This record gives sequence, C-alpha cells and structure tokens, in this order.
Amino acid sequence: MSWITKWKSNKQHYSWKHIDRFCKSALSVWRGDGPDVIIGLSRGGWVPAVIAAQHFSVRELYSIGLYSYPDLGIEASDTMTQYQNLPINLKNINNRTVLIVDDISDKGKTFEHVVRQLKSIYKCNVKTMSVFIKEHTCYVPDYYYRIEPEEKWIVFPWERQ
Repeated sequence: MSWITKWKSNKQHYSWKHIDRFCKSALSVWRGDGPDVIIGLSRGGWVPAVIAAQHFSVRELYSIGLYSYPDLGIEASDTMTQYQNLPINLKNINNRTVLIVDDISDKGKTFEHVVRQLKSIYKCNVKTMSVFIKEHTCYVPDYYYRIEPEEKWIVFPWERQ
C-alpha cells in the first residue's frame, strides 16, 4: 500500500459549521484593526477567506491560484504551479495589512511562495491564516485553528471525497 493510499484511508471529514466555527476561532485572537485586504489561495482557501472577510467586514477580497500537488495520487512536487497571478488592482496595498488565507498548511510551500512574492512587490504588512496546519509544515501561519497529525487526511465540506 502506497503512503498516499494509507494517508487517504485515515480521513477526517468536517462540516460547513465546523469550518465556520474553526475559522472564527482562529481569527478571534487577532489584535488591533483587522486586515485591509484578504487574499484567498485557490482552491481550498476561498471559503475560509470569505469567512474571514465577513468576520472583519472586509470588502477587498482577491484570489491567487496555485498548487504544488499536480495530481492527488502523486506526492507534492518542489515546484509551484501558479495559474492565477496577483490581481493588477493590488497596487494600493502598500502600507496596508494583507491577510493571506488557505485551508491547510500541509508542507507550507504555498504560503512561503505567496508571502515571498507579495513582499517582493509591495511594502505591506502580511499576515497568514489557515484552518489547519500539519505537524511538520515548514510554514506556520500567524493564525490557525489546530495542528493535525501528518497521517490524517482532512476532508473539507467543499471537497468530493
């Protein structure tokens, strides 16, 4: 049995209510003013990004599309495939707080890539949030709900599994 098959056999399903509650809990420790701009990482970060936008009453919500898993049956690659760039109208984010949101920081490469890209272009205060992080992620977001074991396969309500 391959590691991915074993990993997927240890599934944990979460409902929409769970995700809503988990996101709000992760963001409840935010101090000071909320973010000015929120960027959801597609595809998994869209729903948590909308929850964050509603939580903070933020209207400026954008998305960036990228992945490091070319196929769910194949291990994550070291290269990032970005199929949706930073929006052109992000030019107004200098000296503002930007919250980058994803569903999980598994290996952490996606967060690292986007944070590095954003900071290389803009002078903004970058914060990050994910619902879950894996035990051995190389990137721990500023805000997250819970650490999950490496062997657990998280199934979000917007996924078909």
